[in-house]
Amino acid sequence: MAYHPQSNGMVERWHRSLKTVLRCRATTTREWTEALLTVLLGLRTSFKEDIKASAAELVLGTTLRISGEYFVSKETIGYPQMFVEKFKEYMKAIRLVPTAHHVRIKPFIYKDLDDSTHVFVRVDKSRSPLDQPYERSFPVITKINQSVFRINFKGTAQNINIDRLKSAFLEATQPELTPGPSEPADEQQQLPRLPKVTFAA
Repeated sequence: MAYHPQSNGMVERWHRSLKTVLRCRATTTREWTEALLTVLLGLRTSFKEDIKASAAELVLGTTLRISGEYFVSKETIGYPQMFVEKFKEYMKAIRLVPTAHHVRIKPFIYKDLDDSTHVFVRVDKSRSPLDQPYERSFPVITKINQSVFRINFKGTAQNINIDRLKSAFLEATQPELTPGPSEPADEQQQLPRLPKVTFAA
């Protein structure tokens, strides 16, 4: 499958949050690696409104002690077995929350894309301002579904999403006309003879 960041939006969104926090910490820390542990701790202990819990609570069953938390709760678990049983019941009661799609952007699709025999493929990698946004045209092998095409991409078959495709209109090639066998002279059509006109002197 060709590169398509929308197919794994949850990871891409988490990476975006991670990079944003690291940029904010860059004003006080020279190296981003020095702030990475603190940033990861904050993201894992942050409360998520969709699931009503944090990532650390789902994995460990309890909250983590973050920086600045000097006092420990006096409530202690008397029996580890009781904690394990309660934790099992809690994990069984967890239900999958559907992924929230906050963006309602309708992608632009070319009208002639379904009937196209060749398509241009958009370059999603980092490029200079003078580079072409699309690569040369590639032949379409088949249409897998409404959003994925199988294309002969540089000699290999690849599945590419239609968000990266653009219809390619190629110049129609005219078939070469081969000269037929020459007809005999007697069978060739003879031109009619016109009457000779003379003028008096």
